[in-house]
Amino acid sequence: MLHVILLECAIELIPREIRSVKQIQQYAYRRKKPAGDILLDQTHHGTAMLRLPSHRHRGRPDITFLSLMSLLETPLCKSGYLSVHLHLQDGRIIEVSPTIRLPRNYERFVGLMEQLLAKGRVPLRGSPLMRVVDITLPALIDGLSAEQDDVLTVLAVEDGWPTSISDLLDLVPQSSDVPVIVGIGAFPHGDFSSSVRELFHHHLSFDPEVMMAWHVCAEILWVYSMKTGAVAKRFGTLNKRNDHSPDIA
Repeated sequence: MLHVILLECAIELIPREIRSVKQIQQYAYRRKKPAGDILLDQTHHGTAMLRLPSHRHRGRPDITFLSLMSLLETPLCKSGYLSVHLHLQDGRIIEVSPTIRLPRNYERFVGLMEQLLAKGRVPLRGSPLMRVVDITLPALIDGLSAEQDDVLTVLAVEDGWPTSISDLLDLVPQSSDVPVIVGIGAFPHGDFSSSVRELFHHHLSFDPEVMMAWHVCAEILWVYSMKTGAVAKRFGTLNKRNDHSPDIA
């Protein structure tokens, strides 16, 4: 199974230290919400964010949005071969249900994430489609590894080992029973902390130039689907269903 973790996601509610800034207050007034219930976004809060430590690393929810759009509702996800988790910069982990259908509109996604960070889950009743789980990143990776010795852990990183698609195909196991855990950064600038880096055995670079997180997600999904034959198996299942369908003259 493929497990994708979007690491150090640049998603957070506006921190207390800048909530009283005029730019933030004006934006909160337009949104008709308290500043502390609004997502920090570089597009709207860029000037105020200059007061924050590591401001270049923060305030880009769109990276997570586009990455999730490339992962969810894919054939691999529908077939049960994919799990997705978000790792926030404060260390919290968000579990994403493979059955979730995210809003296509970015502003609606923002509202969904604001509710999630404020309440801990969405929706508030019934089975959660996204929820904050009480687990650390190391514990999450241990759990996804399922105590198997042959687990493959990969971190997509700019200074990693140059890796072509054919190289990646060789690396990925053919059996979907082997856990493959891939960490992909979901922040605009900067690097992973050393504590995150040391959790992954393979540090790989997929292009000489910087790749967008959602492009890395798409490449990983394609390679895994190709190597394990997950999509071919899906066609086989669909064909069996069609065999029982009446012929149309």
